[in-house]
This record gives sequence, structure tokens and C-alpha cells, in this order.
Amino acid sequence: MAVFFLGLSLESLSKPAIAQDYVITKLKLFPDRDEVLIKDVTTDSKGFVWFLTNGEIYRYDGYRSLDVLKTIADQVHTNDMPQHILIDRHDRLWMTGNANLSYLDLRTWKVHSVASAQLPPVQDRAVYSITELADSTIVIAYENGHLLLVRENQFFRVNDLFELGKKSSNKLSPRGITVWKNKIWIGTTGGSLLSIDPARGYSTQIRKLPGEDSYVRTLVGYADTLFVDVPRTVNIRLDEGIGRQMRPRGFELSADKYFVLKEGRDMHVYAEDDALCVMDTALRLRQRLKIPTQRKFRTVAVQITKTEILLGTEEGIFVAYRKTKGLSELNMVNAGPNTSVRGIYAYPDGSLFYGTYSGAGYVETGGKAFVFPELKHAYTMLPMNANELLVGTEGGFLKVFNRRERRIEPLKYSLSSNAKAKYMAHLPIYVMCLAETASNFLIGGMNGLWLLNKKSRELDRYELASGSPHALDLQIRHIQVLSEERLLLSTNLGLFELNHGELSKKYPKTGNTGVYKVIVDGDKLWVATQGAGLVRMDRNGREIQHLTTENGLSNNLIYSLERVGGVMILGTADGLNLVDAQQRVRRIGMEEGLSQSEFNSGASFVDKARKRVYVGGLTGYTVLDMNQDWFNKNDHLESYVTEIHTSTGKAGQRARDYTWPYCGQKQLSLDHNQSLTALYVGTPGNYRANSRVTYSLNEGDWEPLIRGQFISLIEPSPGEYKLNLRTRSFGLESKQNIVTVIKKPHFSQTWWFRGLLGLCAVAIVVLWYRSRIAKIRREQDIRNRIAADLHDEVGSSLTRIFFQASSLAGSPVTGSPVAGSPEGGERQGRQLELIANTSKQALLTMSDMVWSIDSRFDTMKDLVIRMKDYLYRLREELDFTYRFEEGAEVASGKVSQAVRQNLFLIFKEALINAIKYSDGTEILILLHTEPFIRLVVSNGYVRKPATPGDRQGGRGLENMELRAGKIGGKLSVGDTEGIFCIVFEIPPKRGM
Repeated sequence: MAVFFLGLSLESLSKPAIAQDYVITKLKLFPDRDEVLIKDVTTDSKGFVWFLTNGEIYRYDGYRSLDVLKTIADQVHTNDMPQHILIDRHDRLWMTGNANLSYLDLRTWKVHSVASAQLPPVQDRAVYSITELADSTIVIAYENGHLLLVRENQFFRVNDLFELGKKSSNKLSPRGITVWKNKIWIGTTGGSLLSIDPARGYSTQIRKLPGEDSYVRTLVGYADTLFVDVPRTVNIRLDEGIGRQMRPRGFELSADKYFVLKEGRDMHVYAEDDALCVMDTALRLRQRLKIPTQRKFRTVAVQITKTEILLGTEEGIFVAYRKTKGLSELNMVNAGPNTSVRGIYAYPDGSLFYGTYSGAGYVETGGKAFVFPELKHAYTMLPMNANELLVGTEGGFLKVFNRRERRIEPLKYSLSSNAKAKYMAHLPIYVMCLAETASNFLIGGMNGLWLLNKKSRELDRYELASGSPHALDLQIRHIQVLSEERLLLSTNLGLFELNHGELSKKYPKTGNTGVYKVIVDGDKLWVATQGAGLVRMDRNGREIQHLTTENGLSNNLIYSLERVGGVMILGTADGLNLVDAQQRVRRIGMEEGLSQSEFNSGASFVDKARKRVYVGGLTGYTVLDMNQDWFNKNDHLESYVTEIHTSTGKAGQRARDYTWPYCGQKQLSLDHNQSLTALYVGTPGNYRANSRVTYSLNEGDWEPLIRGQFISLIEPSPGEYKLNLRTRSFGLESKQNIVTVIKKPHFSQTWWFRGLLGLCAVAIVVLWYRSRIAKIRREQDIRNRIAADLHDEVGSSLTRIFFQASSLAGSPVTGSPVAGSPEGGERQGRQLELIANTSKQALLTMSDMVWSIDSRFDTMKDLVIRMKDYLYRLREELDFTYRFEEGAEVASGKVSQAVRQNLFLIFKEALINAIKYSDGTEILILLHTEPFIRLVVSNGYVRKPATPGDRQGGRGLENMELRAGKIGGKLSVGDTEGIFCIVFEIPPKRGM
């Protein structure tokens, strides 16, 4: 047995400030390079890392590094490479070269150069450092002693060191810079201190330190003391306090190594080539970390943020950040390369007994440790009483740890007669779990279940009451006692229940799935499975819920399972998982400071008194403080849009915007001919958690964004696109950012343009309609005027002729050569009668013509009246019988002039034809307008032998067919059983 002292108490495990506070990792700045020579490093307000290499400045967004100088190549002096960089609190990137000083405004991405008149002479512009002090003053320190102070866009140049060095012919270069007692203090290479008082117009005062070799490398102000980093002891009285030699507590500043000592607000940092020391403001060591460097290149730059430390080395950038609060490790002092652990037990007073593959150990509450290298395979533990601890081993059966005597000895026991008779060759030597009832210790191993009587210490094999005697030959990993005779056994084949000697399988119902542990939660069971996740089931074995990687678990192989206050702790093959009562999953990975990713079975324990959970794995024990609220973290990672790339037109004119993280923009507008070619997303601090970025478009499915991947919208349709960015860290949902992309339509796609087209179409239709109406009205006016003229002029003349001829016909003219002659009088009468008939016929024809062109008669009603009038006059002359039938719809029908005229002429021709060939029977006339205009004229006739040219209709039928064709109608003739029928039809709307 060996005795060690750990140097910290076990109670300190719950205090992260004393235990392992920080974890350190290296950033992957480029996908194809592991080593990058860093000259300077800084961060912006969003947490993105900016670094300077040999003449190049990059911004690292968590996934990719942007070459900043390429984006501003047209704004900077290409022949003056940057030597130092700094981002101030206003998001301005200061760049110092050997001849110029300028800054890039991150909100506008515009470079502003400082006027040459504000700078030292061009030959004296070699910069040593650029620093932003606690009072927001930016100090640019030049090698030759010049100082340039920038405060609120005002520049102040301090030349005291330069002038003093010039007088003494000994250059005084500024080195350490700090703010102490409201003054700016600068240490020099000449062993002096320069103070600058901003409150007094930047007045200066120089104080010489005692001794010749007083090179002041660093200054740190604390309370009334100004710590000065000089090789020898310093104790100087200053007006503001005391100047003392810098001597950190807990380590010494290297005398032969290059180091950087950086002052912060809440902590200070000391960094060498392979070590990082974190100090409080009083220079007391809080933690010493080993930098995981391969070549031990020196650290050249340090940046301290609120919670992180960035180290710029000649190998790359390393980041030290705090572990998740409540997460710590148990330090073990066992010698040997195998750090894998199994069982652990916490005593009520807080002391611990644990087992590793390099030996066991016992740690008192004060930190004193006792190591037992002979016990290398302690697998599981169970207290027998307040002093003795039963230890199950892999291959050595049972041991007993005597706590009072700090001694391990084999368990003394005897075999039952049943064990002697049946199992002498199969005694348990590999113990995987231990449990107890009121009378027995229960032992689960590779070959079934065994009982150790508490009083007699007699060992016996558990025998089944029925069934196969070998059914219990299982690898028993955990025993859950329900009662004296009821047990739940977690085995390599599943979960079994042992009830009064009867063995039944609870999970799975079919097949075999290994189970590592089961926890009873009221009337429900939680089952940790070997590859199937976490299963919740009732006492009858019915599965209620199944938690897997699809529900947030980091792995479906669950080695250990514990429960504290409604939260279950899962040790998986890929980190720790916590599951609360709402089944929310909280993942804890190595990014949060977990020292191992894979855990062991049977290696967990709950210290209920202190609400701590110990989970063992391949590199030791992880300790969780369950007093912490693990599910309501306020430091969730957040993703930002870092770059916007667009192209315009067919030529693809490109534009890029890098200001999105700093301007707070949430909306992107694209012109009608623009496309979003690339939208990049960055997640600052993604090394602190196993984060996952997903996005959805217009509330669609969530798609993952892998490292360096971008989102694009090529030639999208006009409209609004909602881009939702979601960053999942620590296994919980975090903040979501919504970016709205608005694609403006081409003017031809706008509503007002389409409305204007619609109005134009309506206007054209209206104009055409009004033009058509006007044309019709003009035609009607012309027709009416012609009709009136014919009626007034020609009609009156013909009327006079008619009356004159009628008068002469009735009274012969006297005095003529034939007066009194009977022949002459008769001849004159015939001539005058002929004149009268002709003029009467002309008058009737003129009346028909006037009627046909007069627009006032463009109705079916007027057409019917005309037809009936014609029938009446014709019947007086020819004496025939007829029947005229009209449809009820005729009274309201409209008809065009052309149809009205030709229809009337067809009617007259058909009527004359019917009278001519009729056999004296009634002539039938039918007229309908629905669904189309239809005129039927039919008559009976006497059958007789046909002779050429004797067919009814003859020439008149041809005329009717010609008139029907003019107006798009159809004329048909029928001859059936002595009835001759002429039918005229015109399609709907044709005649209207």
C-alpha cells in the first residue's frame, strides 16, 4: 500500500474555480493545414477570431477562414504589410504597418487611413504593439519611443520617451502598458516608468527604477500596487502607491524562455511555449494548463475575453475556456498506463473507494490517498457494514476492504452442499454486480446468480423452481431488488424477472438485446440497452417510450444509468447524456471539458448526500454536480450570417457583403435580375460544444449545414423567403435567427403593371365597343336618312303619278286626236291603267326597300308584322288560304338588317312558290327564333308526270338558296306524301 496526498479535498470537486476550470483546444483554421504561423490574434464583438499571419489577415467564423485583405485590396496600401492587428470595442479592425496606420470599420467594410500628420516621421514608424486599455484608450507603441493614443476618434501623440532617448543617445522603447490609478503607465527598455494623465491634458512624468538592468517587460496594476516585471527586487514609492517586483504565487516567471504575460479585467494570463498559467487579479495561480502543442513553438500573442483565452503561437491558435459548471474529474494517483476504471463507492462522510486497472485506491475527505496496486480488477462494490466494503473482481471473486485498517483481504466463505455437489468446477470468479436482500448478498457474474448468506457466509447457486436448469446461465450485469423473492436481472440477452423461482423475459419480447441496467420509476421501468437506446416500459413489459439518437441521444449504446431528482444520467459510447422528466436530452461532450468520450459498464455511483454522480470510463471518473441546473443554460451558441454573395444579370456581376454580423441585418433584398449565390453561416465558440447548425426555408424541412457549406437561391421567383437558422448546442435547442430574403419582381411582374395591362385591355375593348356602337349608329342614321328621303321624295312623286294616271283612266282627255273615238278611248284607258299598276307596284317595292333598311324595324316583331301585311295584301289579290304560326319568343327577339331583309325576301319567294303550285289546300307558315331562327313554308300539290323544268321551285328556289348563303343560313327542300316543304334555318347569334 502506498500513501499520497492529492493536495485538494474531495469537497472541492463541487467548486469549479479550484478544480479543473479550463480546457484547452486547438482551432482548425484551414481544412488543409494543421500548422499556421500566427503573429497576432484578436476577437470582435460577436466572438469571431481574427488572426494575422505573414502579411495576411483572416477572420475565422468557426468553420472557415476569410482572407480579409483580399476583400479590401482596393482600399489598402499593398506595399505595407500589417505587423499588428487589434479590434476595439467599436468593431474597428486596427492595422499597423511599417509606414501606415488604418482601421477597417466592420459595420461598413470601409478602410479609414489615419492622416500622416498624426503619425511619427515615416522613418520612425516601426510598431512594437497596439493595445486597448481598460478605459478604451488605444495605445500604439513605436520602437523608437513614440506613443500614439487614440480616444473617441481623437489622436494624441506623446514623444517624451523618444526625446529622452535622443538626448541620452540611448533609445528607450516602450514595453509593458497598463492603466493604474486613472493613469496610463508604460514600462521601457531603459528601466523607467512613464505615466500619462489623461485628466490633465495627457501630461507625462518619468520615473527611473533603481539598478542598471531594469528592463520592464510587463506592468500589472492591482489595488495600491503596481507590479513591475523586472529581474531584480523593486520596491519604489510612487505618488499613487507602491511599485513592486512581479512575483506570481504558484509559479515563477521564466528567466530563459520567451513568454507573454497578458493583463485582463478579471484574470491575467502567463503563456510559454507549452504551458498556460491562469491567474486572478492578484497574480495568484488558479490553474496551470498544458498547451497541446506538438513542436513547442513559442506563444507570441494572447487575447483575453470574458470567459476565454486565445493563444496565438507559431503553430496555430489555441483556445482555453471554462468547463461547464458542475463538471469535474476525480484525480487519481495510481501508477500505471491503464487509467480505465470500474466500480466506485462514496462513503457517507464523502471519502471514496475506487477501482482501476492499475490498482484500487481510497481517498479520505481531506485528500489523503491510499493506493492498493495489488487490486487491479475491482469491478463492483457493496457495503457490508460501516467498516467493510465487499468488492467484486474480474477473476478474483470477492474481496473485502477494511476501511478502518486500510487493508484488503479475500472474503472468507464456505460452499453449500448443493454447490459442492453440482458446481465445484463452475464457481463464480468473475463478479459483475452485487446486491442484497434482508438475508443474502446477491452475486451476478458470467455464469448466473449466486447467493451469499449474510450470517453463515455460505455460498450457494440460485436454483430455478421450474423450467430448464440452465435457463439462468446468463451474464448478469445488474440486479434490481423488488422484494425478497422478486428480482430484475439485466443480462446479455435482455431483461428478465425472477419471481419466486420462476424466470420470465421482460425485454425484448422477440430476439435478444443486451441490457446493462434497469431503474424502477414508480410503476415504470427505464432500461439501458446495448444499442437500442433508453427504453421506458411498464411492469408488464409493454414499451411506452423509446429514446434514441433520433431523440437527441449521442449514442444508442448505454453502459451506465443513474437517476437523481428526476434526471437520468446516461454514460454512453459517445459522451454523457442527461434526460429530464420532460424527456429533454442534454448532451455533454469533450467540447465542454469532458475528459473522455466512452464510459464503462458498472462504473457509476450516486453520492446522494452531496448529489454527485461518478461515471467511470477509459481515462478515469467524471464527476457531475447535480445541484446545477443542467437544462437551462444561458450560454447557448448562436449562429450568424457572415457573408452574402450575389450575382446580377446574365453576365453574373458579383457583389459580396461581409458586414452582416455587425449591422444586425435581418432582411436581404434582391433585384429582379439578382440571385443569392452564397449565404455563409458562422458559429463563434463552436469549439465549446458539439454544435449542429440546421436551416429551413419557408418553414420547410430542416436541412443540416456541414462545415463550410453555404445556402443559395439561384434565380428565385419573386416573393418573400423566410430562412430560419437553428443552432443546437449541448443537445438542447438554442436561439434561432430568421433571415428574410425578398426577391423584387421585374416591372412586368408587378401587380401595378399587370393591373395597367388589364386596364389597357378593358380600355381597348371599351373603345372598340364604343367605336362599333358609333359605326352602327352611323349606319342606322344613314339608313334612316335614305329611308326618309326615299319616302319623302320618290314616294311623293310616285304617288302623284298614281293619282294622275288614275284620274286619266277614269275621265278621257278631250281635244285629242282620238277624242270621242271608242278605240282611242279604250287604248288610252289601258295605258293609263298600266301606268297606275306600275306606279302602284313601284310604290310597294319602294315601301319594302325602305322597310328593309330602316333600323327602327330591326326586331322580329316588326318582321312578323311585315310578313302578315304582305300575306293580307296578297290574299286579296289571289284568294288562297293559309295558317301563320309563330313562337312566343318572337315578340322579344332582335334581328340584324341583313338577316331581316333576306329572310323577308325568302319568305315572299317561298310563299309565291307555294301559291303557284298549291292544290288549293291550306298553306302552313311556321316561324321560331329559339334555339335558332327557323322558317317553314309548306303546301300540298297535285301529283302529275314530271316534265323538264316542271319541278316546284325552279329558278325561285335557286334565288332563295343564294340569299340563305349570304347570311350564313341553310335552305332545305322536302317532298313527302304530296306535301312540299321549304325550310330555312340560321345558326344562333348569326342573325342577332
